[in-house]
Amino acid sequence: MKKKRIKILIAISFFLLCFSLPALAAEDIMPLADVKAGMTGYGKTVFKGTKIEKFPIEVISIMNDRSLDQDLILIKLTGKEVEEYGGIAAGMSGSPIYINDRLIGAIGYGWSNSDHRYGLVTPIERMLKLIDSDRLNSQTNVGQRPAEVNDFAPEENFIKTTTPLMVSGLSGRALKQLKSRLTNYKLDVIPSPGIEESDKSNARPRPGEAIAVQLVRGDISIASIGTLTYIDKDNILAFGHPFTNRGKVSYLLSRAKINAVIPSTEQPFKLGSPYNRLLGSITEDRGAGIAGKIDTYPRITPLYVAVYEDGKLIKEVSLQIINDEHLFDSLANTAALQAVDSALDRIGPGSAHSKLKIMGRGLPELQVESDNMYYSQNDIGSMALTDFSQLLNLILTNPYKEINLIDIRLELDFSKKDSVALVQEAKVLNDQIHPGDELEVEVKLHKYRDGIEKKIVKLKIPEDIEPGMATLFIDGGYTGETNRSQLPEELPENNSNGDGLKEAKIAGHKTFESMLEAYLDSADNNDLILQLYPAYSAPPAYEESSAESPTERFKNQKEDPKSKDEQQAKNELEQETAADNAAEQEIKERFTTDYVLEGNLNLNLEIIQPDADTVNSTATEAETAQSSDNLKQPEDKKETALERDSNQDTEKENNESK
Repeated sequence: MKKKRIKILIAISFFLLCFSLPALAAEDIMPLADVKAGMTGYGKTVFKGTKIEKFPIEVISIMNDRSLDQDLILIKLTGKEVEEYGGIAAGMSGSPIYINDRLIGAIGYGWSNSDHRYGLVTPIERMLKLIDSDRLNSQTNVGQRPAEVNDFAPEENFIKTTTPLMVSGLSGRALKQLKSRLTNYKLDVIPSPGIEESDKSNARPRPGEAIAVQLVRGDISIASIGTLTYIDKDNILAFGHPFTNRGKVSYLLSRAKINAVIPSTEQPFKLGSPYNRLLGSITEDRGAGIAGKIDTYPRITPLYVAVYEDGKLIKEVSLQIINDEHLFDSLANTAALQAVDSALDRIGPGSAHSKLKIMGRGLPELQVESDNMYYSQNDIGSMALTDFSQLLNLILTNPYKEINLIDIRLELDFSKKDSVALVQEAKVLNDQIHPGDELEVEVKLHKYRDGIEKKIVKLKIPEDIEPGMATLFIDGGYTGETNRSQLPEELPENNSNGDGLKEAKIAGHKTFESMLEAYLDSADNNDLILQLYPAYSAPPAYEESSAESPTERFKNQKEDPKSKDEQQAKNELEQETAADNAAEQEIKERFTTDYVLEGNLNLNLEIIQPDADTVNSTATEAETAQSSDNLKQPEDKKETALERDSNQDTEKENNESK
C-alpha cells in the first residue's frame, strides 16, 4: 500500500512538472528568487549582420515590487563589446540574459541621457505567462489593457529600451505624418535601408536573433526591430516590454538584419532591416513583452495605389498592411500620401479625380465604390486623398459592426488645369409654373480664368405640389448643400413607465448600412445641385364633430396602459412613415459637370394653381361636347327609343282598364 502511494505521488509530481513549467522542456530557467546581487552572467544579441554575440553582465540589484508582481533586475553590461557599441542600444530589447547558463529574463528598460551600460531585465517568469493558455483565455480583447499594465508604469521613472520603428519608402511629410499618428505608442521612427530579400536560413530561430515585427510590407516597409528572447516549439517571446501594448494583436513576424549600431548621447540604436520571408505572427502584446507563433500567419489587407497625370500612369504602389482597425487607418493614409508625393514630386495647385474600391466582409455585396473630383490652389496631392481617408475612417470606426477588409484599390488622376468654377447666376426660363411642369433653369458657371459657361438643367415638379411661393436652391457640390432652416417640430411628450424611468431615442443613423448609404449618396464636388422647397400647408385644425376629443382620448389611453402603448407604437410608425415619405418626395436633382463647383444661389418662384374660370370653362366645354354626342346618335337607336315609349303607354292604358 505504501509503495502504491509513492508511485501515485511520483506520477502527480511528474504531471505538475510537465504542465506547470513547460519552459523547462525548451530551456533551463533560473527563478527570480535565486537571482542575487553580485552574480555574473552573459547576454545574447546581434550587433551586426545576423551573427549572435555574447556580452558580459553583472547583477547589481533586485528591484522588488511584490505587491504587483512586477519585479525587475538591475544589471550592468561589461566587456569590450559594450565599450565599442556604447552600452544598451535600442533594438536590444528582448536580449536574453543568462546566469550559469540559465535564463533569468530579457533586457526591457533603461535610462535615456545616462550611462547606457545599466539596464533593467524583465524576469522570464513574467514573460512565460504570455504563452500560458489559461491566462490568455482570461485576458481582455484587442485594444484593452490588462490590469497589470495599468497598475505598473515603469516609464514614469525610466524608459523602456525602445524598439525602433524602421521605415523605408517614406520621406518628407509622409514620414512626419507617421510620427505624429504614432505619438501615443512612443515609438522612435527611424529611416532604414528597406526590406532584405535574401533570408536563406531554413533553421529555426534562436534566442538572441534579431527579429522584426512588420506592420507594412511591400514598396513601403514599416517594422519594429528587437531581439528574440525565448522559443519553445512554435511559441516565441521577445522584447521584454510592450510594443503597442494592445493585448491580443495580429502582427507579422520575420527575421531582421542589423546594419550597424549607431552611437547617440540619448541612446544608441540598432539600424536594421526586416527580411521579406515571414516566420509567423505576433499574437500578444502586453506589459511583459510580446508573444507569437511560428508558421502561423495573420490576415493582411493588400493596398494598391495608382497615380496618373493627365491619364498617363506615372506611379504604382503595392503594399500589405496588418489587419488592425486601430492602426490600419494611420498606416494606409501615410502610405497613400507617400505614393502621391513621390509620383507628383511637387506640392502645389491642380485638379484630381479619384476612384476608390474597398472590398471587405460585412460591406454590402462585399464591396463599396466611390469616386470624386478635387481642386486645390495649394496642395492638390493631400486634397485628393479626402474621400479615401473619410470612407476608410467611416468603415473602420463605425459603432455598429466589424468590417474585415479584404482589398483596397485607389486610382488618382491629376492635372495642372484649374478645373473649378463658381455658380454665378441662375434664372428660370418658364413663363409660368404649374404642378406637374418641368422647371427649366439656366445656370451660369464662371470658370476660373476661362470665361462663362451656360448650363440648362431641368427639374420635374410633382403633380401634387402645394401651390404658392417656393424657393429653389442651386448649390455647387464642393460648397456643400446649404443648411436649410427647418420648421420647428413639436417635441414629443416624455414617456415614463411605472418606475418613473424616462425613455428617449436619438435621431440619426441606426445601422452601418444607413451611415454608408448616406455617405455614398452625398453630392460629389463636381455636382450641380437643384433642390426645390415648396410652400408648407398649415396642419389640419381640430374638428368639433369628432366623436372623441383629444383630452378624452388622452384620458382613456392613460387609464388603459395597453392602449397607450399601442397608440405610442402607432404614432412612432406614422412618424417614421412620414419621414420616409418626405425623403421619397424630396424635389432634388444632381447634375455632373467637368468642374469642382463652389458657391450657392437661391431664388423664389410661384407655383400657380390653374384658374377656376379656366377649370369651369373646360368643364362646360366637356359637357357641351357630351350633349352634342348624344344628339348625334344613329337613327335606328332613336326609333328604338320611340317604340319603347309607345309600348310603355299601351301597357299603362291596359292597367287602367283592368
